[in-house]
Amino acid sequence: MLTENRFTKYLMYALGEIILVVVGILIALQINNWNEQRKEQIREKKLLYSLKEDFQATKSNLLKSLDYYPELMERLEKQLSYLGYNNAQITETIKTQLTGTFFPNTKIFDGSLNVVLSSENLQLISNDSLKKYLTAYPSYLSSFKEQETDAKKLVLNEHRPILEHYFSLTDWYTRDGRDPDLASRTVPSDFVGLVNDRAFQNVLVKEIYHINYTFDEAETLLNRTNQFLEEIDKELNSGNP
Repeated sequence: MLTENRFTKYLMYALGEIILVVVGILIALQINNWNEQRKEQIREKKLLYSLKEDFQATKSNLLKSLDYYPELMERLEKQLSYLGYNNAQITETIKTQLTGTFFPNTKIFDGSLNVVLSSENLQLISNDSLKKYLTAYPSYLSSFKEQETDAKKLVLNEHRPILEHYFSLTDWYTRDGRDPDLASRTVPSDFVGLVNDRAFQNVLVKEIYHINYTFDEAETLLNRTNQFLEEIDKELNSGNP
């Protein structure tokens, strides 16, 4: 009987020790999980701040481009108004305006976005709405970049070659009386031919349409950028670490 009581006491003691060990392990695991979650929350915050910085920079540049597009349209329409002019109508000011070529070039900051989408960092984003905007944003960004690139190619591949056909750089080189002998032997610019050239007329109209399309794409991208920034601010102000 005495032996049996001792065994029972020993068993109870052993069970108590086991329970204490298990509870200690569970508490340690819980603390470790809490620490890991906190580390992930801190990493998420840093990631969100990086994304916010890039998107704010992109927003600033989009706003500048949206201000520039109407100015660009005005210059193209001004060139279009000179079509059909004769030599007497083409002043030096008009010549300067006709030789100007312009294209938009909006700087987009997408480094942080690429890092998130090309790695496991996307899983750090706990807000499902943010994930949705992040994964959808590249399609809007691609459409805008493609449209702006097309406008640039139109200037470089069509507009400028037409100008080079009619405009003589030696006119610029020999201005202000420099090298009069050379000036007398070079082929002068033909601005009358330029403003009566169908290809020149067509490229101006195409550029106007391209700038209109680019303007629309820029507005769409700006709206998406603003939506994304609003979601980021909500998450950063949510009170999480």
